Amino acid sequence: MEPGGLKNVDTVEIPAVPVFSWSVGNFMEKFFDGLKDGKLMGIKCPKCGRVYLPPRMICERCFTENEEWVELPLEGTVESFTIAHVKVGDDGELEDLETPETIGMVKHKGADTCIVARIEGLDPADAGVGMRVTVVIDKSAENILDVLSHYVPC
Repeated sequence: MEPGGLKNVDTVEIPAVPVFSWSVGNFMEKFFDGLKDGKLMGIKCPKCGRVYLPPRMICERCFTENEEWVELPLEGTVESFTIAHVKVGDDGELEDLETPETIGMVKHKGADTCIVARIEGLDPADAGVGMRVTVVIDKSAENILDVLSHYVPC
């Protein structure tokens, strides 16, 4: 057995166990409301035109406040991905995954940034940069962060 009982990790040392309390706030509420309506909403900088997905209040390029919401297509392209063999459990400790998960950075047409999410419905060996995927929205999710459930190949 590997250190710590994990078969996919050589050594792990995490000196702190942070406790998080997170709220989407008024700004991100529009993004999640859009998801609940089946829409993927980004936000556009009025000065340089950069479109952010996920949305950001302030443009990282010109430091202008973003105010113009734009609807983006539900399909995107995988720009980068990784195969995860472990996850952080509810107790903050790493746990082996029964089946590896594909985590992708997906860029949607019209957006200048990527959003990170799981890609399901494929063998991790079949994942690749450039593959087309569609977002899966779970309007009934109890946790607002789970409304954007995952992506699947087109």
